[in-house]
Amino acid sequence: MVLQVRSWPVPVVALLDEPAHLLTAWLVLSALPGERPRAWVPWALVGAVAIDVDHLPLYLSSADVAAPGGRPFSHSPATLAVLAVTAAGTRGRLRTAALGLAGGVVLHLLRDLATGPGVPLLWPLTDAGVRVPYAAYLAVLAAVAGVAAARRYGAARRPVSDPGG
Repeated sequence: MVLQVRSWPVPVVALLDEPAHLLTAWLVLSALPGERPRAWVPWALVGAVAIDVDHLPLYLSSADVAAPGGRPFSHSPATLAVLAVTAAGTRGRLRTAALGLAGGVVLHLLRDLATGPGVPLLWPLTDAGVRVPYAAYLAVLAAVAGVAAARRYGAARRPVSDPGG
């Protein structure tokens, strides 16, 4: 992994990390069953990267807003709970946005489980980071890529129906 080769400045880490989160989310979303487009998919892609805005207070202040190792506390199921409550209490576009953002946060945390200090999954009960081996993350990505490729191949092989008859 490029980020582990040496210590990089924060802007370089962001330039490497955010596209990786976006690609992970896009790949998983591409493998999901069902027809496209879905209104929540763009929101999921936004959620997969937008949660990292919560890193800004770490760099701009001395406030204690992170678990040991540097993951902000909002990188936890607490954020998902807020989005779920928002989705449950709304309708229409706001509900679609909240559900999509929640899906994106889940996909973001999927990658974070295998990188850095892990994810504080049990926060606020404990701020300990939960980690999975990076190889497990790569295995999941390979499986998801296989499913996405099979879906794409299957869609390309389906005959186009003749609307005229």
